[in-house]
Amino acid sequence: MELITGAVLSGIIYDMLKHGITLTASNIKDKLRCWLIEDAVAYSMEKELSKLQLSENMSQSVIAEKISMSKELTALIEKLKPNTTIMQTHNGSGDNVAGNKIINH
Repeated sequence: MELITGAVLSGIIYDMLKHGITLTASNIKDKLRCWLIEDAVAYSMEKELSKLQLSENMSQSVIAEKISMSKELTALIEKLKPNTTIMQTHNGSGDNVAGNKIINH
């Protein structure tokens, strides 16, 4: 999963508006579930997006331009990190640390 950019966010916002989904913190957080987003960041994004007066009649490129022009939104986007999960399966004895395990006595 890559870091989110203004262009990616504009696509998500465009889809939300086209489907009649209100740009609330809860809806934004739901749509950005592939990224780690704190509640405070989601609420700030809702506030900043409302300032842009976006509508379903705008194209994705217009939305992307408005997002990129907002310093506040750009700063909030930088706070989003990919939501990654590392899963390990370990069978047998030993540990899961790789590398040379020479033990000096």
